[in-house]
Amino acid sequence: MAKTFQQILFSLFLFFNLATTIVGLQFITGACNTDADCASACCGFNSGKCAGPVVAQQRDGGCGHGDAVPNDTAAVALGFTGSVGTGSSSAAAAAPATSATSTPAAAAASPAASSANGPGNKAGKQFITGPCTSDADCAEGCCGFNTGLCAGPVVAQERDGGCGFGNAEPNDNAAKKLQGRARGMSWN
Repeated sequence: MAKTFQQILFSLFLFFNLATTIVGLQFITGACNTDADCASACCGFNSGKCAGPVVAQQRDGGCGHGDAVPNDTAAVALGFTGSVGTGSSSAAAAAPATSATSTPAAAAASPAASSANGPGNKAGKQFITGPCTSDADCAEGCCGFNTGLCAGPVVAQERDGGCGFGNAEPNDNAAKKLQGRARGMSWN
């Protein structure tokens, strides 16, 4: 009997340890060691925190924390055509200006800046949690279906009912791009 109890206890211990190390579930700003730890498929190269793949190119030297060199793999999967950031002082100097428009209140207070990455412009520069009218507004390619706020593509599937705010049906196009797959049927 004691051996059975020990086996059960060991099994529970093993299960909970494995359950806490499942890859790909960490939300943006959560600690990570590799890109595989993050739902966004991007572990900030300099910070070791999960980040939006496109934003990380400009603010964190790229993705790939723990690798020898930064990468832009997840950003390219979302359609990003820029280059991997270097994390130089010029990029750091630009960060406060762009982060000032990342909230709806700040965007409203700064009309000139909001035209560069605000809702409705389809420029693909709006940061996560910023207001949007379509997936094209968001740097991550996902405008939360239920919220109208830019969201991480994978997280939006559970928290926002999917991506595609403004469409008749939600979509998971950006999440599929991160995984290298495309949806078998179109929601158009």
